Amino acid sequence: MRDNWREKTTLLAAVLLLPFVAVSEARAQHGTLPGWKFLADESSAVVVADVVEGDLPVIDPEKKTKVDTGPDGKLSFGDPALYTVGTLARVRITEIIKNDGKMRQGDIVRVFIYGYCAFDMPCLPLEKEKCAFFLGPLDAKSEVFAHAVTQRIERIEQNGHPHYIEHRDKFDPKGCFTPVEEGYAQVVVPPDKLYFIDKIKQGIAKGP
Repeated sequence: MRDNWREKTTLLAAVLLLPFVAVSEARAQHGTLPGWKFLADESSAVVVADVVEGDLPVIDPEKKTKVDTGPDGKLSFGDPALYTVGTLARVRITEIIKNDGKMRQGDIVRVFIYGYCAFDMPCLPLEKEKCAFFLGPLDAKSEVFAHAVTQRIERIEQNGHPHYIEHRDKFDPKGCFTPVEEGYAQVVVPPDKLYFIDKIKQGIAKGP
């Protein structure tokens, strides 16, 4: 599903990288995004970054326990959308288009996107991708992060068979960023389409 999503959003950006961003089928429930200048004004920082680590689920373990407990009290794998707070990525900044005064080229920052992966949700940054991000600070005081943990699944071999170990690290929203427009203000930049970055710069400079 995510590979199909990535193809759609990349094609969309290639065709419609103008001062305005149109909408793909996957984003139909969100509607058309505003122009690059508006997004830049709404952001504290606009950067181009390489994704060092992506697709890290941030969950509420208390909600997960309730969701995964069936009526008979036994383990039942429930809907992850009910306990997933969002997804975290670690990205390395390669270029700064707009700076909030706190970022430098080469810095690694954490980018958080609210919600669970779905067709009407933002595209998740994946490892080794290059993306342009329109970022704002994450609300570190939000109650949704009160019990949040970052979930990591480690795969090991035991007697020739795969074994999976779950790790949970307390999620600290302080110092985190999130793409504006509810997480949609990001553009995947494929290696053969680096001109996307110049188009974004031109759109910001041109204004509405």
